[in-house]
Amino acid sequence: MIGAVQAQLRCGEARVVLVGDSITGLSRNYATGFAHQMDWALEKVYPGCHPNIVALGGSGQGIRSWLNIEKRSRSEETFLDVKGIEVKAALAQPADVLVIMLGMNDTLCPYVNDDPASIESWVEGYRELIINIQSRLHPKVTALGEATLCTEDVNSPKNRMMDKLNQRAAKLAEEMHLLVLPTNVTMREVLKQGRERKPDFHVTYDFVHPNEAGHIAVAIAMLKGLGETAAAQKLADGRLPKALEKAVPLPGLSYEIEPLPSTNKSELQNYRVRYWLSPQAAGAEIPQPVIAAGKGWLIKDASPTAVGGTLKIIGIPDHLDNVVKLSVGTLSQDLHLPAPWLVTAGIPRAFWNGQNQTYDAAKAKGPMQDAIARSGDFVAASATPWQRYFANVNFTGGNAPGSVDFAAVTHARTSEGGCAARWIFSERARPLTIDLSVQAFAGNLHLATSVNGTEVYAGVLTSEPKKRTTVQARLRKGWNVLVCDTSHMQWQWQFSADLKGIDGDALEDLRYSALPQNP
Repeated sequence: MIGAVQAQLRCGEARVVLVGDSITGLSRNYATGFAHQMDWALEKVYPGCHPNIVALGGSGQGIRSWLNIEKRSRSEETFLDVKGIEVKAALAQPADVLVIMLGMNDTLCPYVNDDPASIESWVEGYRELIINIQSRLHPKVTALGEATLCTEDVNSPKNRMMDKLNQRAAKLAEEMHLLVLPTNVTMREVLKQGRERKPDFHVTYDFVHPNEAGHIAVAIAMLKGLGETAAAQKLADGRLPKALEKAVPLPGLSYEIEPLPSTNKSELQNYRVRYWLSPQAAGAEIPQPVIAAGKGWLIKDASPTAVGGTLKIIGIPDHLDNVVKLSVGTLSQDLHLPAPWLVTAGIPRAFWNGQNQTYDAAKAKGPMQDAIARSGDFVAASATPWQRYFANVNFTGGNAPGSVDFAAVTHARTSEGGCAARWIFSERARPLTIDLSVQAFAGNLHLATSVNGTEVYAGVLTSEPKKRTTVQARLRKGWNVLVCDTSHMQWQWQFSADLKGIDGDALEDLRYSALPQNP
């Protein structure tokens, strides 16, 4: 059956319909989107071929909302993200290939919770959608594309949830005799290739939507999964290397940093570091990695090879940005280790009014908020567990020390609350400002920020102009505590709280801790 479709592609007659969300919309709306990449590759393999790839992608769509779109489009004109493509007309013409790729928004919003009943309901909705669209297009081949990465930490709670949905979709495909296109797997492979060249290489531009390298990965996976291995190889050989090279000048030394779990009883923090030498820099000899850093930093368990290796570094990240220089042979890189936060999540807070995106903060008051206001032990007053959080390149806000992305902590349910705190030592009393902002592209976030029990801001931060505001605060001499108590309604959940000095004060003497400190 795939062979028959390939024969039509050679003649330029195959009609491929893509059903999905904003990522599918971007396959056409983005200059290097995956539909464009597939066109290019097929035309290279079959000169004169003009594939007819129709992108029905809608921002925010999941399985249930696409069921509504399909139903509405039976009788009404319906438009999604790509201009000029009307759903009713697009589904009225037979297709050679139907590709459905959904699950991102079901995870991101989320429309699906991490429990068996919710997941099974999602699967049954997927089954119904497939049957409904097949009945209109009568495709020769139907394929399900894996939902791609949500954050660039493949082990994050969101990606673990995505794995569950992709696994259930694959089982559904087996039951219905459909193909599975390894779009998630291929994106991970490209991410790995890029990270081995550059520490902050990305396959998305906002930790959800693919960038050029990500779209190439999706196109390779789709072509390969549909049996177009030669076209997939054209992309792998002709365009992927250029996308990788755009990110980094070779030769070089790349690395990734993984904070290891802590008992929350010591200031010491262990990090696992993986590093790679580019092919031009690798040699027959095996250079030993060494570090140069401030007082107290140690290296242990180094396992070098000719092309890379692993090691652990141990120290106290008590500056806002802790710089540790890693040297391997003649190459070196500065490792930036941001100061930690202490965070908790998983607190039910159904106090949002979705109609006007307001939040009833008074209803959220409880023992933890009372303890925050009186500078008491709010950690003990919380009913949910706390953990250290380190900003990093895999999440919204990157590795900026003031950023907290709760996607690293929880597969957040709708109307979930959490809290982030850090203790700050100042050599003297001083005034300062706190820049509060949100870098997420979608979501609703309420934030209550206090310093030493004094509330300096409370409001829906995502409703502020440009999702940011600046407030006045004051540190006393000695230990202070900054607390950001937050609630989100849906979608992304991230904020930044950045301390800024006044009148030239660089705040260089400040020290930070994720352990509760006595004033």
